[in-house]
Amino acid sequence: MTLIDTSGMGRVSVADDVIAGVVSQAVVECYGLVAMASKRLLGGISAKLGEGQARGIYIVRHDDGTITLDLHVVVAYGVRIPEVARTAMERAKIAVENQLGLTVREVNINVHGIKIPE
Repeated sequence: MTLIDTSGMGRVSVADDVIAGVVSQAVVECYGLVAMASKRLLGGISAKLGEGQARGIYIVRHDDGTITLDLHVVVAYGVRIPEVARTAMERAKIAVENQLGLTVREVNINVHGIKIPE
């Protein structure tokens, strides 16, 4: 659980699944991302984007109240991977900070594969 300070009025705790859900919805619209991938090599592709599953998104909480997001993704063949990654980073950070009020220290994109059209 991540805690959000509400200026002495009480506490708000946000579950990691909620953070992952916000991130998932933000990156689903990124051109060039086709799926989230398992962190483990043997896990394979765990969820197609848009299915509402937050697998492939890992949240690291820091002592200063900030978080780091690690996204494990599969991209489409032929896209410029650095641009797709940068877009996903920006969307994830903005969504979490705007919707949840959390400070995102960094967003790491780990590309686990390329989907080649059939």
